[in-house]
Amino acid sequence: RLTESTIPATPLSNRNRGLLAVIASMVVVNLVYGLTLPLLSLVLDAQGIGKTIIGLSIVAQGSAGVVIVPFVPRLIIRFGAPRVMQLATMVAAVMLVTLGLFQDVYLWFPLRFLLGATAAILWSASEAVINELAEDNWRGRIIGVYGSAGAAGFALGPLVLIMTGTDSLLPFVVTAGLIIVAGIPLFWLRNASVADADSKHSSLWRLFRIVPHIMLLNLVYAAAIEAFIAFFPLFGIHIGLGEARSLSLLTTFALGGVFLQLPLGWLADHMQRHRLLLSCLVLTMIGFAVLPEMISRPVVGPVFAFTLGGVEGMIYALGVILLGQRFRGTELAAASVLYTGMWSAGTMIGPLVVGAGMDVLGDVWMAQLIAAIYLCYLPVFFWAVRPGSK
Repeated sequence: RLTESTIPATPLSNRNRGLLAVIASMVVVNLVYGLTLPLLSLVLDAQGIGKTIIGLSIVAQGSAGVVIVPFVPRLIIRFGAPRVMQLATMVAAVMLVTLGLFQDVYLWFPLRFLLGATAAILWSASEAVINELAEDNWRGRIIGVYGSAGAAGFALGPLVLIMTGTDSLLPFVVTAGLIIVAGIPLFWLRNASVADADSKHSSLWRLFRIVPHIMLLNLVYAAAIEAFIAFFPLFGIHIGLGEARSLSLLTTFALGGVFLQLPLGWLADHMQRHRLLLSCLVLTMIGFAVLPEMISRPVVGPVFAFTLGGVEGMIYALGVILLGQRFRGTELAAASVLYTGMWSAGTMIGPLVVGAGMDVLGDVWMAQLIAAIYLCYLPVFFWAVRPGSK
């Protein structure tokens, strides 16, 4: 099983270095998604590939997390969290360069699967570590810093594309270099063997049954955000924004997550967290519903994107906060792995559903389709917080 020493004890013997390493890993993960989703979608669209196939290509990347989740605890036990995270970072950099060298939609399926596996490993380990570091009365602010780092990594993706363009090897090579730099703090950590490797693992299904609304929250959030990242540049081009402006608005959206996570994290420490979550869900749903009317306006558009990015990003952060509030030690480590698996499942569902919907209804329906994903979650939320529920 995963013991409390599996992830936090040895790698986090130095608290500050451990925190820095976790933040670095979050930058790496989000940089991978922040660049590959819009870049690969634009490349495939330029090749005349339909949006349903583009969605299936994204599914290959997301499916890796679902497949690898049952093995992540054993990998961490067998090799130690620092070594596993270091290797995942290096493989991610290699995969990015390989994607750039061989730009073929069918070859990209296995390559994206491997890239998704590296992101899932980094994410699983980092979420367990950050929650173990956080005292409950500071949890919202610490997760806010963690979320801001992730949003910064995501913001770097479209920014790289604006500077390098999308029709050469350069964005792949530049991003691989940024991943290596961001992953350097992981190599400061000492690795150590972990005891109890042969003990029984915590049941992921049992954990799901305890907090299904938190797990499904991450599935829905991932489905929505990954579809948005993948298809917003195509949506922007369709409504006349152009590629460069669409990518700059995507960066602005991510910057909202960077700067608004901290004040929203403070708010999460000073109000009922489920109430804050409901507010973020409703505001995000309304935001996507009106996005086509707002996003193309010269001044209002960037302000709107910034605000929507911050509010939506807090949905993910609140899920992490609620997990840390509910679990500790062994159960928290296992719950974090499952939480990452739900993200990967959402990555498989969202882009495929939204891509197919855009093929049928038209590109302009992207935002309404994403709003509908959040609408489907609201009954789950109200069921979970009903009077008398645990």
